[in-house]
Amino acid sequence: MARPQPQEQEGAGGDSFLDVITNIVGILIILVMIVGQRGKDKPIAPIPSSSSAELAAAQSKAVSIEQDVHRIATQMASVQNELAGRANERNNLSTLIAAIEKDLADRRQALDAKSRGRYDYDRDLALVRDELNKLDTERMAAEKSAAPETVKIESYPTPIGKVVEGKEVHFQLVRGRIAYIPYDPLVDRLRSEMRANVARLQDQYEFTDTIGPIEGFRLRYSIERHDAPQGSFFQVSYVEFLPVSGQLGEPMDEALQPNSRFRHTLDMMPANQYTVTVWTYPDSFAEFRRLKKDLYEMGYAVAGRPLPEGMPIGASPHGSKSSAQ
Repeated sequence: MARPQPQEQEGAGGDSFLDVITNIVGILIILVMIVGQRGKDKPIAPIPSSSSAELAAAQSKAVSIEQDVHRIATQMASVQNELAGRANERNNLSTLIAAIEKDLADRRQALDAKSRGRYDYDRDLALVRDELNKLDTERMAAEKSAAPETVKIESYPTPIGKVVEGKEVHFQLVRGRIAYIPYDPLVDRLRSEMRANVARLQDQYEFTDTIGPIEGFRLRYSIERHDAPQGSFFQVSYVEFLPVSGQLGEPMDEALQPNSRFRHTLDMMPANQYTVTVWTYPDSFAEFRRLKKDLYEMGYAVAGRPLPEGMPIGASPHGSKSSAQ
């Protein structure tokens, strides 16, 4: 029996392999079509809101930049037009000046030597006058802008003080209030008290008492007995003028008015007979300077007696006299 031909088996096997490949390709095509169809039917996912906001902001910025570019371009065009106009005016002015200069030169050339000299003289004179006017204008502007400040110098009597030997009228100046001190009335009362108390001092060496008040002040005093071979004598060791209130007198603004109590007191003390002594505390030094100026203007010599805060106005046989200016 003859064997089958091997070539025919190989041909049949090759056809089967091609069929398999064809089927696989067909299946892949079908799958691709199915996937594509599903992709078309599937809805597109929306863009996140944050991305939308950023996109809108970017678009808005782009629009703003574009508007700025257009505006700048418009401004540049306007400036260029302005520059062109100015250049044109400058050229026209230069042409006019050149024409005037040429005309003047022609007129000067047409003059004789004498007239030409006169012409040159008048021209130079006009130029000098114009320059002088400019200098005057600049000088007046400089004087106006740099006008010197007026300094008022107040003149007072000589600051060299002299000891007060005549009559004095005393005032207290504290917390901006000035009050009359009844110095002489209280001292007169003290002399009467000394005569009345001589008998009491025969048996003691010191006696202290208070007088007043008179016009808001009390006088506290101390009398000492001194024994000597020729006999005993009595002496006031100290006196203090004590205000009964911290609100005595008038504020400075009121005191300097024409009808104030302070002015009324001064009216009874002529400036040619009395020196004004002011006992001043640290809180009223500024008011004292103001008062001193007014008293100078009224013709009074003024003695200032500064006191530390809280110290009473006092006097003693060992104290100093007032020094007036």
